[in-house]
Amino acid sequence: MKRFLLVFTAMAFLLANTTVMAETKSEKELRTTEKIEFTDISNHWAKDVIVKMSDKGLIKGFGNGKFLPDENMRRSEFAAVLHKILDIELNYIKAPDINEFFDDVKKDEWFASQLYDLASLNIIDDREKFRPDDKITREEMVNYLINGYNYKSGMTIYEFDESTDFSDDEDIDIRYKNAVKKATKLGFIRGREKNVFAPKGKATRAEALVVLEKLLDNLEKIKNELKEDKQKQVVVETDYEKSDKSFKMKLKITNNTNKNITINHTSGQKFDFKLLDENKEILYTWSMDKMFIAALTDTIIEAGKSIEFSDELDMENFGDIVNKAKYLQAFIVGTSEDFKIDDRGYEKEIKEEPVEKEKQVVVETDYEKNEKVFRMKLKITNNTDKSITIQTSGQKYDFKLLDEKKNVLYIWSADKIFIMMLMDMVIEAGESVEFIEELDMESFGDIVNKAKYLQGFIVGTSEDFKIDDRGYEKEIKKGSDEKEKQVVVETDYEKSDKSFKMKLKITNNTDKSITIQTSGQKYDFKLLDEKKNVLYTWSADKIFIMMLMDMVIEAGESVEFIEELDMESFGDIVNKAKYLQGFIAGTSEDFKIDDRGYEKKIKKGSAEKEKQVFVETDYEKGDKSFKMKLKITNNTDKNITIQTSGQKYDFKLLDGNKKVLYTWSADRAFIEILMNTVIEAGKSVEFTEELDMASFKDIVNKAKYLQGFITGTSEDFKINKDGYEKEIK
Repeated sequence: MKRFLLVFTAMAFLLANTTVMAETKSEKELRTTEKIEFTDISNHWAKDVIVKMSDKGLIKGFGNGKFLPDENMRRSEFAAVLHKILDIELNYIKAPDINEFFDDVKKDEWFASQLYDLASLNIIDDREKFRPDDKITREEMVNYLINGYNYKSGMTIYEFDESTDFSDDEDIDIRYKNAVKKATKLGFIRGREKNVFAPKGKATRAEALVVLEKLLDNLEKIKNELKEDKQKQVVVETDYEKSDKSFKMKLKITNNTNKNITINHTSGQKFDFKLLDENKEILYTWSMDKMFIAALTDTIIEAGKSIEFSDELDMENFGDIVNKAKYLQAFIVGTSEDFKIDDRGYEKEIKEEPVEKEKQVVVETDYEKNEKVFRMKLKITNNTDKSITIQTSGQKYDFKLLDEKKNVLYIWSADKIFIMMLMDMVIEAGESVEFIEELDMESFGDIVNKAKYLQGFIVGTSEDFKIDDRGYEKEIKKGSDEKEKQVVVETDYEKSDKSFKMKLKITNNTDKSITIQTSGQKYDFKLLDEKKNVLYTWSADKIFIMMLMDMVIEAGESVEFIEELDMESFGDIVNKAKYLQGFIAGTSEDFKIDDRGYEKKIKKGSAEKEKQVFVETDYEKGDKSFKMKLKITNNTDKNITIQTSGQKYDFKLLDGNKKVLYTWSADRAFIEILMNTVIEAGKSVEFTEELDMASFKDIVNKAKYLQGFITGTSEDFKINKDGYEKEIK
């Protein structure tokens, strides 16, 4: 029997209750009360399942008393029902736009919001084309089903063998085999007659409901088991109470076990609180201005009991900080042998006061910046229950660009002429109006790149709401030209006849160290075809130790992860691949990790190698010497020239953490004269240097990587300034 491993990663999914976006409360109540009787299922094999799903309000049929169980199900229909089954609840800062994921779905389609949620969570993992009216195939259905199961349950099943037991296994797309395997083990699918799965066959509405019902039952079972487990655990919860006068911070520890638990403290401090802004920057630490007795103390919580620590901030003194805060973190300051204390704290999101924005007139300045244009936007939204009027002249709005010291760099209206006529601009209740102006970067690039703030102005007056004559400001975030001050994540590859090397490099260009919290898995790679379908996932057949750990990258340093695929085994997949995606498998409070991955387009493969300039680093290691080699081969049909000073090349030895152990050029002097190294078409040149093991044995034996460098420039081919690396076996 083939083995498989279950790893629990995020059980809190099933226990969390958050505000729903896709449905209102009344819609949920309707789901549980409305029943429909179908006239075409009385003798159908899936009648019981159809009735059950209908009674739960998850399906409605076609409105004429018919369900049409044997009709094939559309992809859009399956997405909508899957969304209901998973009971997905997401909130977005900006209005969702389905065209971020698919260009063949309109924003006003009946299923667009559900599809956006599913695509955001990568449950529906297609991109660009969704084909909403196509009939869903059985393998597509199972793929989305398992993606939803993984998300909602927090379980991942790692298979050591993706092949299934179906007689038509070879017909199943390689992208879906793992999902089909998992669905079989979980009992979601059984196949059709003669052990046939029929992966390309269309799923009927009845078949789809049966697998969805099994998913629903399985998730309910897990949820109940988790609730039972929670009753036997130590539960730590952060909460708050906010009023006009005070902000109360609370940390509650509940002992649901059947024995007493003890927390050991090294001082009189037993807890702490922190307030963080939306970027997770610390605004306030409760213990910062306090002193605690230096004595060992214990907190004992009896079985079935709880203890709560709390403190209040008065809004008169701390109102500005509290109103900026987006998160409250509470900490247990101590250790325990009875349960695991999370030293990262226990976090609670501070919700916005629902009273305000829903009933106000909201004015927002925003922008869009790309290489060609800088678009300035001013939006006025009337969230009140009556129309509002703004009295203006011919000029209704204005924009200003300011530098970091708030000096004005540009005023949009400065070179404009406006008709001097009083007029009213009316915005109806629930409506909005937006003003947009564009600056072309060719003419205004210097000003835009210097700008730190954009201010939008309403040029007029109103008796219905207060217009801020200081304007509405938006900070302009750092662009790509600020890369040297950021954390930069890059995916790259090296492709040869023998191997395909996948690389993910994280460079900390900030002036402080950064930390990434990971489990045993720190990174991942995926290969995708030209339609962005996944061909290969590096981690799919790997097992990782489930231990939380920190990966620290010092200021100015970088870390690189590399994995190789041998072309003999993976050549077909690699040659089909159009994109390589690298992923950081962790979280960080120091920079934003893109969970969609970091993508690199794969250029012409090894078949084009004979037309390129090829640079290789290699070595020879013996008892007496370690020879370092850098070879440049000109496979083009013309000569190439490298412009150098007296130094033409360099070598570095690095340890397993990519720390430099040795630099060949460090103790050498080179003549400062410009010269050209010409390599004729079809020829190569090799630079070598030897280290004698008597003197350099310790360094060489510690070294994990050898890097060769071309210390020059060329107009004939691209020189990699990061060097050409070879792992030392």
